[in-house]
Amino acid sequence: MTKLFDLDEFVRKAIQHRASDIHFQTGDEPQFRIDGSIRQINLPKVSSQQIEDLKSLLLDDRSSRQLESHGAVDRGYQVKSHDGKQVCRLRISFAKCFTGFKVVCRIVPDEIPTIKEFGMPEIFEKIALENTGMVIVSGVTGSGKSTTIAAMIRQINQHRKKHILTLEDPIEFIHIPHQSVFTHREKNAHFDTFSDGLRTALRQDPDVILVGEMRDTETIQAAMQAAETGHLVFATVHSASVKDVPERVISTFPEDEQDQVRAQIANVSNSFIAQSLVPKNGGGSAAAFEILRLNNAARNLIREHKSFQLNSIMQTQRREGMVTLTQSFIDLYAKEVISADVLLAHAPDVARAQTFIRENPQSS
Repeated sequence: MTKLFDLDEFVRKAIQHRASDIHFQTGDEPQFRIDGSIRQINLPKVSSQQIEDLKSLLLDDRSSRQLESHGAVDRGYQVKSHDGKQVCRLRISFAKCFTGFKVVCRIVPDEIPTIKEFGMPEIFEKIALENTGMVIVSGVTGSGKSTTIAAMIRQINQHRKKHILTLEDPIEFIHIPHQSVFTHREKNAHFDTFSDGLRTALRQDPDVILVGEMRDTETIQAAMQAAETGHLVFATVHSASVKDVPERVISTFPEDEQDQVRAQIANVSNSFIAQSLVPKNGGGSAAAFEILRLNNAARNLIREHKSFQLNSIMQTQRREGMVTLTQSFIDLYAKEVISADVLLAHAPDVARAQTFIRENPQSS
């Protein structure tokens, strides 16, 4: 590879710039995503040969065939320092595009943060140490869902003697056994589909299962079955708020099955979490969390097609660790972690945010 595409060195430079993602595209200059914004890097445009070099470095024969046949493939990659020590992992997405290929590298820190280090409320320690049921973490792409789950799994690893089995596409965080033991499995390398991976997982005597995004009915059914049979299951979906989580899952199924699935998801779930990463004062990103602990009232609302009323439960159960996304943003503003502009741009309840800002102006 050319000096430009010494990928490990390139990633080390990206980390120095606090980048979360690196973009390579045929015919364009490399770009970093820093604090949520794409930044141009003053380097030569990426050539077709350099993309081919990246493919040779990162893709095995099976992944290369998938890229050619499906137009996209995801891979994991371990970045090391000059002395061979691990620096971070990359979650790499290859995709065909008009100019040739687009390659996006998401930087996954090698050091898994604790719940406190990632700015997660203390209730996450309790959520992590449940014995059974399902925990669904939602948010848009890049909102930190994987990091949130990794921090909770770290909590289990520090305090429980469990067998934790992860199913990912690709593997992101590598957990080092402490109290628990781990089995890390990667889609396409170790199993074909998440539903297949889950069925195999149930024969591997796990206590805790992490499944990547629940994208299809087979995966959702297998995940619910795992939770119903005495396992703690962590899963992710794409939705912006807690109240949207149940319907996001249920809408995947045919209409004549949705009532049954609605009852299942209400019965097996312990917690729904929605999160968002926003720019914080002084640079970097801060995480806001919406948290619902499913009690009888919440389960009944889901069964009765009233998920849109879940906000009322979170608003009145703060002592139980529940919080709405708007309140979480307000808490960050009150601690001067984020600015008024960021609060107004991201809080779902803008009127409430405006009132709080008016009554509590920041000192700076």
